[in-house]
Amino acid sequence: MSRDEDALRWEGDDELDGLAVGDAPDDRRVGTMPDASDQVAPRAAGRRGPLAWIVLALALASTAGWIVVIVANPVQQPSLLGLAMYQLGELLAVIAPLLWWLLVDRLAPRGRRAPLWLVGLAVTAPWPLVAGAVA
Repeated sequence: MSRDEDALRWEGDDELDGLAVGDAPDDRRVGTMPDASDQVAPRAAGRRGPLAWIVLALALASTAGWIVVIVANPVQQPSLLGLAMYQLGELLAVIAPLLWWLLVDRLAPRGRRAPLWLVGLAVTAPWPLVAGAVA
């Protein structure tokens, strides 16, 4: 019998139905529920260190800084499309610091978060406000 015909047969699939993903077929009874000792404890989501809270506070301050920049510098555009695109850019500037913090918190491994957060703070800082305060 060829390999193509093996794929169309159902022999032996019934004993695999009771297994969880990643389990190897062993001497367990098919169709039984695993007991509490077989389950892996879920990871502690929501536990963040003090650096995460500090960077979140800085991201909120950066968001507030962008709002101050937007309110202080009203811009008139000659066309409706130009105005819509400018306002979209303002919206993205306001949400960028918080979005950066959230994505790094959710996607980056724990050891790589601090440098990524610092890069995000530098990239998404309200530079017009910082340059105006310095000058």
